[in-house]
Amino acid sequence: MFDLTTEQQKAVSCGEPVPFVLNETECIVMRKDVFDRMKRIAYDAGEWTPEEMIAMAKLAFDDADIAGPIE
Repeated sequence: MFDLTTEQQKAVSCGEPVPFVLNETECIVMRKDVFDRMKRIAYDAGEWTPEEMIAMAKLAFDDADIAGPIE
């Protein structure tokens, strides 16, 4: 398990995605209600590569993020 910084906790509580790296794997933590909404909009049961899924997640977050794109 890992701990979020105070800044990260505030971002998540405001509905913003927080990127982090876990064991060399790029991840994003977000509130469950935000994830559930995005899942309904963007869910595709097709066979996507991990790179395609990451690219689509970034696009979805960029569209949903009023503060701007994820770097």
